[in-house]
Amino acid sequence: MFPSKARFPLKKEFHRLKKTSQMFQGKFFGLLLSPQETPLPHSRFAIIVSNKVSKKAVVRNKLRRYLSEVLKDYWFQIRKGFDGVFLLKKTAVGVSFQSFQKEVQLLLKKAKLFN
Repeated sequence: MFPSKARFPLKKEFHRLKKTSQMFQGKFFGLLLSPQETPLPHSRFAIIVSNKVSKKAVVRNKLRRYLSEVLKDYWFQIRKGFDGVFLLKKTAVGVSFQSFQKEVQLLLKKAKLFN
C-alpha cells in the first residue's frame, strides 16, 4: 500500500478529478490524470477495481497489490503535482506481474509523467 501522502482521497476529491482530468487508456487499465489544484511536493494516486472486473475479492485485491507495487517502483521517477486514478479493466485478470510492469511504464510514458 502507498504511504498516506501518496494516496489520492477518492471520497473527497473524485468529482473534481472526474471533471478536470484527461483519460489515458492501456490494455489493462485506464488512467484519469489531472494537475493538482494547489501543487503538492508529490503526486497522488488511487486504484479502483470494480466488481465488474471480478466478483472475487481475492482477485481484485491481488490486482490492486500488483499495481501499487509497480507504482512504488516508479514512485521517484514520476513528476510532481498530479492526481491520478487507475481504473482496472477485465483484461487485467490473470496477467503476469511483468506484463503489468510493462503496461504501467507505457501508460506513464504516454501520460508524460516521467521526469
